[in-house]
Amino acid sequence: MKFLLLDDQRSARTVLKRLLEDRPDIEVVEASSVEEARLRVETQDIDAMLLDIRLSDAPNDRGGLDFLRWARSTGRSMPAVMVTGVSELLEIREAMRQGAQDYVLKDELCAEMILPIVDGIRERFALKDEVQRLREQVDRRQGLPALIGASPAIERVRKLARRVADADAPILVRGATGSGKEMVARAIHYAGKRANQPLLAVNCSALPGTLIESLVFGHQRGAFTGADRRVRGQLELAGAGTLLLDEIAEMPIELQAKLLRVIEDRKFRPLGAEEELSLDARIIAATHVDLERRIENGTFREDLYFRLNVVTIDIPPLSERGEDIPHLVQTFASEQSRPLRFTDAAISWLCGHHWPGNVRELRNAIERLALLSESDVIEVPILEELVGNDGAIVERELNRVARTLLTLATKETSKLDAIQRALVEQALANAKGNKSAAARVLGVHRKMLERLVKADADGDAADADDD
Repeated sequence: MKFLLLDDQRSARTVLKRLLEDRPDIEVVEASSVEEARLRVETQDIDAMLLDIRLSDAPNDRGGLDFLRWARSTGRSMPAVMVTGVSELLEIREAMRQGAQDYVLKDELCAEMILPIVDGIRERFALKDEVQRLREQVDRRQGLPALIGASPAIERVRKLARRVADADAPILVRGATGSGKEMVARAIHYAGKRANQPLLAVNCSALPGTLIESLVFGHQRGAFTGADRRVRGQLELAGAGTLLLDEIAEMPIELQAKLLRVIEDRKFRPLGAEEELSLDARIIAATHVDLERRIENGTFREDLYFRLNVVTIDIPPLSERGEDIPHLVQTFASEQSRPLRFTDAAISWLCGHHWPGNVRELRNAIERLALLSESDVIEVPILEELVGNDGAIVERELNRVARTLLTLATKETSKLDAIQRALVEQALANAKGNKSAAARVLGVHRKMLERLVKADADGDAADADDD
């Protein structure tokens, strides 16, 4: 770091310079007058200053203090240490009001007095550099730079995310499972004015409706059985930040009505509360399903859809942005505990591979390679062994089953309905009726499985009535 040393006496500058340069990372820039000091500050990157309050023998001279005032008036906030005499207490107070860090008496110019002050300034600079590094790291991992790739498709997403980062209106993020919907929500949050505010996420498919309502809105003590204390909801905890409602399509229909009112009125009432609270957070909703189809079958409110759909960001699947795969591979590989290098043939193989799980599946594949590959150089045979075989076998088997099923006759109008019903019944049978276990096998949420079972039951009832 670079220290400016302002003192009219050469001997004093020599002593102070020798003391400061006792630290190997400090460079000293000397000045003997206010004019010379201004020139140094305006032409060099000065990190801190050591200023003598009196720069001449004139009784009214306060050149060092005048220079500090000038530096602060120009917006320069570098730390300053004042060198002063015993009788200059008023000037010391004024220097402190101007933001000086400390002061040293001229009669005590020694290492024991100067170096602890200098070391404190060095530590603050080191901490500042560390904070800056961590902020840049957060930006890379969660801001707009985290939306990796150079394809036109991902560039459109980045451009739109940048434009709406400071907006207050709701945002709807749509994309296939694993495409990075939460990453886009985080990028929007950290790119805008809410970056220093909370970012909270609620998965609407992970909890029953009553628990989601309590989680989102909060509740008062005694609001329901077991509510033994007041709990602040995510709408309140988000403050002036962002609340991400993931899997918004799975939110119960009755709770959708309450959410609509919150968005329109910017107010909400915790369960059991008498007074409403103001909503300061911006709401981002995310989904991988076709909301228009949900509106048609009556499981999603059309008015809520239009209110959320002020700005929609559609995330393209990885199959539509193949040119981004080399960038993604490089980024994911750099995050591993061991160095991985991919041959050109391996990169081509990855670009041509089918990634139904999108970016999430690609990341998982790189992590698997880092754990299981015996070589740091990744070649095609290693990819075929650790990445390609399972997916290829499953895909071939699914294609074989599909061809067989299409040749079979069924009493149902839709072969898709027949296949769906058979899968649900078989999964429940294998799980001995355990819906949670059956849902995991099918790769769907329990709520979706329950809707499928109910739809089948309703269909059977309708068929019986027709008979």
